[in-house]
Amino acid sequence: MIRVVRPIILRPLTKRLYSTPKKVEPLHQDLIKQIDKLRKQKNFNAEQWIEQKTSRLNHYMSHHGLKACVVSVSGGIDSTVSLGLLKNAQKKENSPIKRVIGIAQPIKSSKETKAGVESLQDAFGGVEIIEVDQSEQHTRLQALCDKAIKIDGNEFSTGQLKSYMRTPVNFYISQLLSQNGTPSIVIGTGNKDEDGYLYYFCKAGDGVSDIQLIGDLHKSEVRKVGQVLNVPSSILKAKPSADLWEGQTDEDELGFSYDFVELWTSILDDKNLKNNVYEEISDEAIEQLERLGAEADKVHFKNAHKEHYPMNL
Repeated sequence: MIRVVRPIILRPLTKRLYSTPKKVEPLHQDLIKQIDKLRKQKNFNAEQWIEQKTSRLNHYMSHHGLKACVVSVSGGIDSTVSLGLLKNAQKKENSPIKRVIGIAQPIKSSKETKAGVESLQDAFGGVEIIEVDQSEQHTRLQALCDKAIKIDGNEFSTGQLKSYMRTPVNFYISQLLSQNGTPSIVIGTGNKDEDGYLYYFCKAGDGVSDIQLIGDLHKSEVRKVGQVLNVPSSILKAKPSADLWEGQTDEDELGFSYDFVELWTSILDDKNLKNNVYEEISDEAIEQLERLGAEADKVHFKNAHKEHYPMNL
């Protein structure tokens, strides 16, 4: 876990930080070169990682007498890769996993999100996808709460409500599977950049699960794993979005890319790397590195109360 020791001043409980989207800033070529260099040095082996992770999952399931997994699928890369890992683990010899359920929960979702979920039906050799559409319930619950407190929820707040509402569905479906003889757990879908440093998740929404599978992977590594798992190309290429309001994308909201977060957190974690990077890049690149780094730190500190999230296997 990357830790930066500075005073924590602001601590919002919401997932999204801005009601007014920013625009992701293109990275200086020097920084892009440093990211490429960093990845070559790390030489992440997706095939080996998949083998180790799925073996660990099967061991965990056997040890605790578990037989089923549910994961909320949005049509995005993180949830799709998590689903693919579950199917991969299930196919292994002597796997205790009897059922893998992907739960699609469209709440006034965009066409792009719905298309992404639909593309999963034939992925990974066929997966079991069920749909629980709470769009009408969202409208009623929002109106009920707004009336009670006499405050009209804005786009940001009503978007948060979507994430909150999906959590009980995940756990109730898991409970029904357990009731039916297949003890089940809920799988989280957070990656290292979002959940490990930025804490960029909804604390009572997508931040709630029994275990995580990809919490040790940068976003770029999630994509590499997705390629090996044969995730549909449309999902691999899609811009990351929680689909909490129309046109929302994660990177535009943050104002910096996940590629930058990968570089920045690596620098925070390795003093020698930091020194080498500063020696090799231009003054203009240093300025951008420090400015965007300060923005990333700001997100980190605002969300530091979310540090204790579900363990990653």
